[in-house]
Amino acid sequence: MALATLPRVALAQDDAFDLGTITVSASQTPVETKRTGTVVEVVGQEAIENSTSIRVSDTLDTLPGISLSGNGGLGTSSVLRIRGLSGKYVPVYIDGIDMTDPASTQTQYSFGALTTAGIGSIEVLKGSQSAIYGSEAIGGVINISTLRATEMGTHYRYSVEAGSYDTYAATFGVTTKSEQGELAFTLAHVDTNGFSAAEEDAGNPEADGYTGITLFLTGAYHATETVKLGFALNYLDSETDQDGFRVDNLTAVELATRLGARVFAEIEGGTVDHTLSLAYSKTEREYPVGFNRYFTGERTEVGYKGVTQVGAVDLAFGASYTEEEFAVDTINGTYRTTSIFGEAQYAASENVDLSFALRHDDHSTFGGFTTGRLAANWRITGDTTLRASIGTGFRAPSLYELFHPVYGNPTLEQEESRSAEIGVEHRFANDALVKATVFYTEIDNLIEFSGGGYNQVPGTSTTEGLELSGRVALGATTDLFGSYTYTDAKDATGNQLIRVPKHDFVLGVEADLTDKLSGQLVLNHVAGRADDGGTAMPDYTVVNASMSYDFSETTQGYVRLENLTNEEYQTSFGYGTSDRAIYFGVRASF
Repeated sequence: MALATLPRVALAQDDAFDLGTITVSASQTPVETKRTGTVVEVVGQEAIENSTSIRVSDTLDTLPGISLSGNGGLGTSSVLRIRGLSGKYVPVYIDGIDMTDPASTQTQYSFGALTTAGIGSIEVLKGSQSAIYGSEAIGGVINISTLRATEMGTHYRYSVEAGSYDTYAATFGVTTKSEQGELAFTLAHVDTNGFSAAEEDAGNPEADGYTGITLFLTGAYHATETVKLGFALNYLDSETDQDGFRVDNLTAVELATRLGARVFAEIEGGTVDHTLSLAYSKTEREYPVGFNRYFTGERTEVGYKGVTQVGAVDLAFGASYTEEEFAVDTINGTYRTTSIFGEAQYAASENVDLSFALRHDDHSTFGGFTTGRLAANWRITGDTTLRASIGTGFRAPSLYELFHPVYGNPTLEQEESRSAEIGVEHRFANDALVKATVFYTEIDNLIEFSGGGYNQVPGTSTTEGLELSGRVALGATTDLFGSYTYTDAKDATGNQLIRVPKHDFVLGVEADLTDKLSGQLVLNHVAGRADDGGTAMPDYTVVNASMSYDFSETTQGYVRLENLTNEEYQTSFGYGTSDRAIYFGVRASF
């Protein structure tokens, strides 16, 4: 896990209170984060670059309410949970493209191969958000933006890294910006021998390696004073050694490609601004030793959104059409969804903002479903903010859950959810910050794998808990920070959901040791997980550290220390995690 990023993540969240900081995830239109009624965590570029892990999932694992479970090292399946709800409830967007895989067992995104190379910012929106994002968005949404050109002219970036497990990584990027338009390009490569995906202490000595190439390309062009055209492209080509059934398998190599593309036009109208978009994603995987060998998932989405203002009310409205296809060997299926949506954001007073969103989805298999969200933000004083929101959501069973001839179940129905949260944030005179959020989500007809296939759990399953976080200065150059999340996640029968920790505690310190040298030390303690695979999951504590040194204004060296105490632990039963590891790198921009 990359725990040492939390202090810089916390700093990025602090900045979210400043005038002008914008979130693109919380509403249909960008809004200042200090005015949102929903909880959204913002991870900035500095936090991402200084992460103690090369994996994005490890960076996000440091946030309150986020937990991680994985099936080994880089490239293997890695699932993020938001407030106890797994990846099937959390759509993932990269530059506005839905990159969840329709051919996965439960439509979701695997973070295992996504590295921090070329990532500019990440927003994590929590709670049922189907009114904004449609099906699957019951636990929340993760919105990833790649690096963009921020200054006029052409600029270059590069980084190289080497370390434990014979790991080597390199990244090259270029951005250019003019009055007419902008371009941004990143190419990254990583290669590692890795460690055993199956737990080494269980007699699995084989190292499981990974090789991957990632490309990001974005651009925009102002065709006229009122028309902006743009595009985004992301591509991943990877080869991952896997250990199926938690045992070594020398031939278990997964080959995968992942492509996402989007084109759009933004048109400034007299009273209404318009956005037209077309997005496409495709994931292909080949796993020669699995029950099924070939997996292909595709998604095509056409969308329109209009934005206007009526007095103190900002209105957004639109429609979209989405087609999802999956093929697993000779099995295939298709979903089609037509959606209409609207959102009103109302400034009730100088210190009170309200928003109401409504969406109707017409699903080709499950019919119509309407979801809504109401959120409020009250800036009680200049230092204290109160947030509250309620929302509904739904998740249609994945194509795999329905149509697979062995594990599928054609009688499955959609899951439906309701969520609520209320939180308070307060700043003190010494710039210390404390935040607290109470959350609750309930899901009807939860779908779980049991009895050799996917089945509905009749009744209502719930996740509820508390998120606490804070930061305080210990001196002019030293800060103490921490967070604690309590999550009580149960299915309708009262059984605790697996891989969800009841207690997730982070404590750390960060300091500027000199004007050029800085460092941080972070501890993460995870406790109270349910039995996984019939085996009790022990509590664990992981300590990570990092240091960076500025050789010049443009060049920085760094070192990352993962699992400093060499803790033996598992995030998923039977699958290994890294021993003590060290990585050295240099990055520069000019």
